[in-house]
Amino acid sequence: MGRDVNDILPRMRFLPLSLVVLLTQLAAACWGATATAPTTSAAADASIDGGMQAVVVSAGRIQLREVARPLAGAGQVLVKLRYAAVNPGDWKMAGNAGDDPAAAAPVTAGAAAIPGVDGAGVIAAVGPGVVGYHIGDAVIVWSQARGTYAQYVAVPADTITLKPDRLSFAEAAALPHAALAAWNLLLDQAQLRAGQTLLVLGGAGGVGSAAVQIARIKGARVIATASARNADYLKGLGADTVIDYSAQHFEDQLRAIDVALDTVDIDDAYRALAVLRRGGRLVSSVGLPAAAQCAARMVACQRRTLTGTPPRVVLKQIASWSQSGLFKVNIDRTFELTEVSKAWQYSEAGHTRGKSVIRISD
Repeated sequence: MGRDVNDILPRMRFLPLSLVVLLTQLAAACWGATATAPTTSAAADASIDGGMQAVVVSAGRIQLREVARPLAGAGQVLVKLRYAAVNPGDWKMAGNAGDDPAAAAPVTAGAAAIPGVDGAGVIAAVGPGVVGYHIGDAVIVWSQARGTYAQYVAVPADTITLKPDRLSFAEAAALPHAALAAWNLLLDQAQLRAGQTLLVLGGAGGVGSAAVQIARIKGARVIATASARNADYLKGLGADTVIDYSAQHFEDQLRAIDVALDTVDIDDAYRALAVLRRGGRLVSSVGLPAAAQCAARMVACQRRTLTGTPPRVVLKQIASWSQSGLFKVNIDRTFELTEVSKAWQYSEAGHTRGKSVIRISD
């Protein structure tokens, strides 16, 4: 039977956050007398008999259940996960609001899915046709089909890379999805070049933090928007200028920007049109202005795609930069697998510095 401590109807774009918190507390109170958290031995038993513990979203409910453990198919590896990362797409998916092309389709009524698109762990099995990886290898995982809020996940071998020794499993888990998104938007779509000026809207979040660093490594000048408390953090990542969005309007200060990356909302995307030069590029992970308005400003407006540099190439390069100290991952908060609702509430509040992660095993 599934444990419903996190049973909160996670359609968060329709419910005020305060109501979500109240529903979570009520659910916990109702189940506290009849359900107990799975013990370490219970999780171990599940692994032994072919099952595993996983967070499952079904009919608007978040449950921690025992489910069948996946198998490594041809070209796949089975990874025993240590940590999974929290992404806005996780709770948007649960609320049928998923708009990230790099994530599987939103959950529909009656469907069940395990959230999570990235993580880190150790290879437990290698499927037919896989070369270059072995049981026991520590790896970084990206899973377009989701499934990383679980003890095990089976993924194609071309969507993983070896974990750098310099990164902890928590840091490694927080790397893939944000880095892949930032790379695709900046390098594959906007074709950012050395010497250009990049504006990152929402620089302190996961994608923003990755974008600032990728742009710096590629030789671009970086301007980022963030709260005042994150100014030193972003300058430490390589931002040349940080604009406090609570005190200043970026569109009043900037002009002739080559590339703008929006990770905030559609309103910021429209405002970014005013600061881009003719022939500039606006890329966004949160929606784009109307095509007619982009054309009127002579700006190319593009969203993330699944084309471009293969994931294995990007992950290997980011891992190499991480090992050499050029690319860093900040872990804001760590949650347990029984605290998914709390993790999603924190993510939805929009103040994460870097990434938050979910601990699955030590």
